[in-house]
Amino acid sequence: MSESSTREKNRGTKDHAESERSGRKSVDSAASDAGTVDQRLEGLPHIEAFGHRYHASGKIFFPSDRAERERNEIQHRLFRLCLDGELTATRLPRDVGRIADLGTGTGVWAVEMAARYPQARIVGVDVYPMQRRKGVPPNVRFAVADVEDAWDGFAAADASLDFVHARGLAGGVRDWPALLRRARAKLRPGGLFEMTEIHMQVFDFDGKFAETEAFPGFLQLFRDLGARVGMEFNPSPLALDWLIDADFEKIVQRSEILPLGTWAGDEKLQARQALMNKIIADHLDNHCGLLFTKCGLDKADFEKKIPPLWEELRRLDKRPYITAIFTTARKPRE
Repeated sequence: MSESSTREKNRGTKDHAESERSGRKSVDSAASDAGTVDQRLEGLPHIEAFGHRYHASGKIFFPSDRAERERNEIQHRLFRLCLDGELTATRLPRDVGRIADLGTGTGVWAVEMAARYPQARIVGVDVYPMQRRKGVPPNVRFAVADVEDAWDGFAAADASLDFVHARGLAGGVRDWPALLRRARAKLRPGGLFEMTEIHMQVFDFDGKFAETEAFPGFLQLFRDLGARVGMEFNPSPLALDWLIDADFEKIVQRSEILPLGTWAGDEKLQARQALMNKIIADHLDNHCGLLFTKCGLDKADFEKKIPPLWEELRRLDKRPYITAIFTTARKPRE
């Protein structure tokens, strides 16, 4: 299931089952909390597209409404499945101190990390005040900020963080190299960095087709629209060079298969497949509404692309999948 250059040690069936039950419980409870609306969020100026509410700046291509909060929770569970119940691909010391979670969304990762590392001080940062308001441990706080702006509100001092965690930022970051340089500056010597994104390229498990043959209509349109608005929606293939240029070391990328359609036979892959299918079926328009609208396309144009997409996903002669890419790195010890 993993295409990583490093292999996670098998933690045993019992440990996996326990972590999955824990993850399922936390996500289920968070999903109900995700339906509550922070009054600050309700009153924010916004742009509406495809029935979703987007940031008034027009530069954030994911919304802040209930549908997006639900997608955020599903994605969290998906990534935990990829990590066999763990919360990070990075091996953190038990005494890790200060942690920044960039793109915290509903805050589910920060809250679960706080339980795992009760001595840590964790700040979850997001452009939207969409974080859960129930069950937040005392060692977690949330900051509303654009991670591309100055980090004064949550990490003012350089060399002050032990771990920077960035997840699902594609669609909200225009200058990735600048963001990674800032993360390095805020990390103490030897501090750790991790970014996780879904790689927007479809592969066949049997290796029967190249990228250009897999859903060319929808994926190519999405990439073309991203280029028109100056947004890189697929940063993972470029992250290695960016991290090297930012003077990180110990850079590793771990890829995990996310099956699409109905072909998965393995129980673990079936669990990932079910969540990926739900994201596509129920939440694909979350990230397309503002993008299509800014490029002069409407919901009808979007909906024309969906039946061919599902037709391809359900073809019996193909076993399509995309990947989640976990990129880890370290700031050199000085």
